[in-house]
Amino acid sequence: ISQNLPVTCRMMTREEAAKISDTSKLPPDTGDMLRVVFVGEYDACPCIGKHVENTSQIGRFKITTWDWQPGRLRLRFKLEQGVAS
Repeated sequence: ISQNLPVTCRMMTREEAAKISDTSKLPPDTGDMLRVVFVGEYDACPCIGKHVENTSQIGRFKITTWDWQPGRLRLRFKLEQGVAS
């Protein structure tokens, strides 16, 4: 977060997105074009939500739960009040 990584979005076909991100949980009626959010060179994920322009805007947060499946760590978190989303 403190590395001030850029957060950018790019439209990609579902096929292109599947090469760089797990698209298996997307609803079948999502369509062929996806909005993929990139966090620097660290992560890429299809998403329709709001995002900051860089990671330093996130501020403090608390991890609420997590789970691990081979090859995938999933974290769930809550931002502290007053932090931009």
